[in-house]
Amino acid sequence: MDRRKLLENPYRPGAGHIPPFLAGRIDEQEFFKRVIRQDNPTDNILITGLRGFGKTVLLSSLRAAAEQDGWLWVGNDLSESASLTEERLALRILTDLSQAMANRFASIESGLAGSSVHAPHEADEQRASDEQQLFETLKGCYETSPGLPSDRLKSVMSRASSMAARARVPGIILAYDEAQCLCDHAERNEFPMSMLLDTVASGQKKATVVPCLLILCGLPHLLNALTETRTYTERMFHVMRLDRLSRDDTWAALTRPLSRMMPPLYASPKLIAKVVDLTNGYPYFIQFFGKELVEQLLRNGGTLGDDEFPSTETLDHLDSGLFGARWNNTTNKQRDFLRIVASRGQYAAAEFSAQEVSTLSKNYGDSEVSNAQATQLLQALCERGIVYRTRHGFYAFTVPMSDEMILRRLQSEEEVVKSWQEPPPPKTLRKKATSWLWFT
Repeated sequence: MDRRKLLENPYRPGAGHIPPFLAGRIDEQEFFKRVIRQDNPTDNILITGLRGFGKTVLLSSLRAAAEQDGWLWVGNDLSESASLTEERLALRILTDLSQAMANRFASIESGLAGSSVHAPHEADEQRASDEQQLFETLKGCYETSPGLPSDRLKSVMSRASSMAARARVPGIILAYDEAQCLCDHAERNEFPMSMLLDTVASGQKKATVVPCLLILCGLPHLLNALTETRTYTERMFHVMRLDRLSRDDTWAALTRPLSRMMPPLYASPKLIAKVVDLTNGYPYFIQFFGKELVEQLLRNGGTLGDDEFPSTETLDHLDSGLFGARWNNTTNKQRDFLRIVASRGQYAAAEFSAQEVSTLSKNYGDSEVSNAQATQLLQALCERGIVYRTRHGFYAFTVPMSDEMILRRLQSEEEVVKSWQEPPPPKTLRKKATSWLWFT
C-alpha cells in the first residue's frame, strides 16, 4: 500500500486547536510558572492579540502548567449573554467552579481508590451527582449571603477557597477566553466586569485560605475596556500582548511536523521558505498553509513545484474560512469603504482614522464619504468584528492580512459581474443527425 495514503495531516488550523509543535511564547509560559510557584501570588494575567495569534493555545499551555502544579483551573469561553448582567456572570462562575471542583475531587478519589475505582459509566454518574451537589452548595451560599451581587460572589469565592484548601489545592485560577464580550452596561445599571475585578482584587488583598488568580484572554480592545472600568486595572494585570512569531520560530513550527513526513513527501527548501514567507509569522497561517501544503503534496504524488503553491483553491479556502462570514454580512457601502482602507499599499495593515479614510475617499468618486459617515461606518464594522478600535480615533483590522483578502474578494466579484456584461462569444449551431433538436 502507498505510504502516502496512510499519512495523517498534522497541521490543525482552527480556533484554539493545539498545534503539533508549539513554537515561541516561551517567555510568557516561564513567567506564569514563576507566578504560580510564589507563596502569595497576585499577578493576574491579560492575554491580548488579534485573531489567529494563538491566544487560546497559549491559554491551554498555561492550564497544563497550572494543573501540573496542582492548581484548580476554573475556565470557560465568555459569551455576550453570560456577561450581560451581574447575576448571569455570577451564575457562569458558580457553574464553572462546581464543575472544576467536582472533576478535581473525582480524580483525587480515583487516585486513592486505585484498582477499586468504579466502572467508567458509574464514575461519570458519580461525578455528575457531585457536580450538582457542589453547585447547589455554592448557589445556596450566594443566595443567602447579604449585600450586592459582588458581595455575595466574594462569599462564594471564600467558601470555594476553604473547600480547595481541604483538598490540598494550592490555589484557584479563574480563566476566561473571549473576554472582550465582558463589559459594564451603565445604561442598565449592570456592571459585570466591575464585579469580577472587585471580587478578585478584594480576595487578593485579604489573607485567604488559598490564593486566587484571574486570567482574561481576548482581542486588543479588551485592555481599553478594562482600564476604562477601573483605574487600578493597569496595576492589577500583567499584560501579554501576542504578536507575530519570529522567522526562526515560524520555521520551526512549520518544518518540525513536516520533517516527519519526508519521505515519502518531499518539499524543496525553496518551497518551504516560500510557505514561511506566506505565513508572515502569524500562528494561524502557519497551521493553515502547512495543512494546505501537505494536502497539495498528497494530491500531487508527494512532490510539488516551487511555483505551484499556493493554488487558487488554497487562497479561496483561506478567504472563505477566516474572513468569509464577516464579509458576507457587510453592505455595499461598507465594502466600498473597506476597499479604500485595503488599498493603502504598504500601510494597509497599519491603523487608520476616519479622517484619513475620508480624505482618501475623494479619489474614489462615488465612494467618497464625509468624516461623520466614515465614523459611522467604522462603528458598524466594529460591531461586525472586521475592525477594532486601537486607541481613541484609530482603528485596525481584527484579522491579519485582511487587506489582501478584501482586495481578492472584490476582484473576484468584479470579474463575475464583468463576465455577464461582456457580449457572449458567437455560437456554432450544429444539427444532430438523428434528431430534430438544435443545440450548442
